[in-house]
Amino acid sequence: METPAHGSVVRLQTALKKSKRTGSVRLPRAFALDDVNNPPSPPLAQLLRGGGEVRLKTLLTTLMMATSSPHETKVSSVMLAELLGLPDPEDAGSRRVTAAFRSLAKMNLVSRERVPGYTPKTKVLNPDGSGEEWNDRFLPQPYISLPIDLWRRGWIIALSGRALALLVILKEATSGRKGDREALPGEPKVQSAWMDGTRKAQYGLGKDFWATATRELVGAGLLDVETEIVQSYGEPRRRNVYKLHVDRLSAYDPGTAPSCTYGGI
Repeated sequence: METPAHGSVVRLQTALKKSKRTGSVRLPRAFALDDVNNPPSPPLAQLLRGGGEVRLKTLLTTLMMATSSPHETKVSSVMLAELLGLPDPEDAGSRRVTAAFRSLAKMNLVSRERVPGYTPKTKVLNPDGSGEEWNDRFLPQPYISLPIDLWRRGWIIALSGRALALLVILKEATSGRKGDREALPGEPKVQSAWMDGTRKAQYGLGKDFWATATRELVGAGLLDVETEIVQSYGEPRRRNVYKLHVDRLSAYDPGTAPSCTYGGI
């Protein structure tokens, strides 16, 4: 994981301040999870096909800036390339962002209003891919909540597209989850989840994704993976437990978080 350039982090902080966003960035569960179609194909999985890192980061960062309904913001491809720390933001970087916006529009995730001589106005549509108007004030629970420190600390730049996608998935998996004890004052905030093969399949991503993304998120110091033994039809079985260290997004800069471990199967 590369440490983001200081200038890019400062630009993100400026964009965050300009947005006046004080709370998390919210997404519907259907952005990451598809428990209806067979085979499952949620927007998050579609974004990652053929790479997709710039598409995912472009969408999430645009949504971060488009704070309230109707979730519109004026943003150029050059500006977003600079915010995301892409090489050669004036040329190659901006072309990558422009291509990302075209893909997002085809997926009904954004619409763009272009007027010659003016910065395009980008409107974020419902992240479930329906193409409907988006208003996170009426988002049913449970929903996915991404901390604004993803941008404030520059994690959105440092994490790969796969690691970022797994972070979104694990935030979905722990949304509204019962049974996890709330952290006491002074304790680190850890969100835990376990997923069997059926649940993993609903995210529409293959084994290679899970192996690589898990390794990267562990390496970033944001995820521990442990095993526990449970009884299934009278037989003991081992399963992975994913422990996401959400507090570290605000407590550490990328590359400085304490080490995590993988003890899974």
